[in-house]
Amino acid sequence: MMKRIFLLLMVSLLLSGASAQTKKTRNTAAMDPSSIMARKISATYTDGLKAYYSGRPNEAMKVFQGIILDNPNHDASYYMMGKIYADQKSYHDAEQALLQAVKLDKKNIWYKIDLADIYMQKGEYAAAAKLWETICKEKNNNEYYLYALSECYLNMQKPEKVISTYSRMEDIIGHNDEITQAKVQLWLYMNKVKEAVGEYDKLIKLFPHDVGNYVKAGRICQSNNMMPQALSYYEKAMELRADDADVCVAMANYWEQQGNRQKQFECLLPFFRNSSADIVKKTAPMHSFVSEAVKNKKQEDIRQAEQLADALMQAHPDMALGYAYKASLNVVQKKYRESMPYFEQALSRDNTVFVVWDDYCYVLKQLDDWTPLLKYEQDIVSLFPNNARLLSGLGLGFLQQKKMDKALEYLKKANVYAYDPELKATIRQAIQTAESGR
Repeated sequence: MMKRIFLLLMVSLLLSGASAQTKKTRNTAAMDPSSIMARKISATYTDGLKAYYSGRPNEAMKVFQGIILDNPNHDASYYMMGKIYADQKSYHDAEQALLQAVKLDKKNIWYKIDLADIYMQKGEYAAAAKLWETICKEKNNNEYYLYALSECYLNMQKPEKVISTYSRMEDIIGHNDEITQAKVQLWLYMNKVKEAVGEYDKLIKLFPHDVGNYVKAGRICQSNNMMPQALSYYEKAMELRADDADVCVAMANYWEQQGNRQKQFECLLPFFRNSSADIVKKTAPMHSFVSEAVKNKKQEDIRQAEQLADALMQAHPDMALGYAYKASLNVVQKKYRESMPYFEQALSRDNTVFVVWDDYCYVLKQLDDWTPLLKYEQDIVSLFPNNARLLSGLGLGFLQQKKMDKALEYLKKANVYAYDPELKATIRQAIQTAESGR
């Protein structure tokens, strides 16, 4: 039913268009709409449309070619022939048919649109662009036609014309982030950094409280070694939203690049304290500060990293990340006993991260006390059934509790998967101790 309604609608539109244009553009000799010939052609044309939209293009083509024989000025038939040729990818024939349709009816925009599409299919972008420009002038409120025009200019490698066309699109649809980003990339491709930044300057005037535009402008400046300009944008953003994730990270990255660790830390701390900020965005800077503390073991680096970890735990108490980093920082300072509660808090929130388990085992080894690991027996067996370090840790824990059978069970499993010589030696010695103590 819907197919029939659609077909009737198409027929009605095309017939109404054809009859409305007859007086202006066609050779009206013997084509009075009320004449027998005109009525016959109209009926035949309808048959051709039915064949086309019913999936019988060859039959439709014969109908439209027959109409052209009776009336060489029947532009609608040329148009339909062009569509059929285009469907068959016979683009040269489609072009010729559509050129004839446009010649007979210069005001029909649909003829021009299909012809422009054919030029694009043929890779004749200059011809397509010329026609799209005409179409865009006739219909100056349609962003889709401008998009097609921009595609032509892009293929012609005329980036400035692409940018100009994008701006015309924005005049119709308003600001669009994707269009702005595309314009910025094109300016940068042309090495016109000032113009790229200028796209965000325009948005800053329109939306002065949107910190994202300051950050994006600053990042372009920073990437192109325009450091004073970058700092200016970041400072304005900080005035608006000092705890915004992107603002804090951008400013922190700026100070990191400048080698000013203290200012980098000062930018990150309010961001870390913001519980509504995405913890994922805090991971990279947190890791950077902890890595620096581990590498240099300087007291100031450790202090800053610990403050960030504390802020992370406060802002996200249900997440393991802050506890894990706090534990690691205690390990750096050889505060093994103090690190234990943080490891256990981290594992209670997320027991799937192996590096936390590995660091935890390192602490247990330093303390020479493996019994705390035993409460995680089921977790380890389930998550890491082939891990020699964790299995041997269970074995050593049971050995310390004098449960020799359980100790041997895990130590022998660990021995199968162990490759590190030091670990294998520890396991073998423990097996001997367990066997002699049975």
